[in-house]
Amino acid sequence: MKIKIRKTKSEDRKAIKTILIDTQIFNQEEIECALELIDIYLNNPSQKDYLITSAINEDDKIIGYVCYGKAPLTNGAYDLYWIAVKPEYQRHGIGKILLNHVEEKIAELSGRLLFAETSSRAVYEKTRQFYINNNFSEEARIKDFYSKGDDKIIYRKDIL
Repeated sequence: MKIKIRKTKSEDRKAIKTILIDTQIFNQEEIECALELIDIYLNNPSQKDYLITSAINEDDKIIGYVCYGKAPLTNGAYDLYWIAVKPEYQRHGIGKILLNHVEEKIAELSGRLLFAETSSRAVYEKTRQFYINNNFSEEARIKDFYSKGDDKIIYRKDIL
């Protein structure tokens, strides 16, 4: 399978929304947050907070996306805000391709750290395993952060 990585365009928004819904991981509030970041990225080309990239298959269809950005007030720390892959393309290395792209871009920007946060809910087990499988380590856990019984888990990966 041949995958192309490119900057996200406005015509990608609808396909990304479908991916976010079809994964059956994200709740409505999370989907709205992801779309808000996409809208900021698409509607304000001069903003530098969010960098968004799409993975495209050989049929020119969007099969995944990633949103990341420099953590404010840091020297070379970056946050991985969203990464999602169309369900039928999961477990085919698309997430890893997107993550590798992010890491390369961060290295080009002299970034040194990448952080990813996620929930402790069972629905996020595959997400947590994805980070661990891609050499992230658990850096912190904030108990009951999102709600009672739903911890915030922060993963860290050294880039340089």
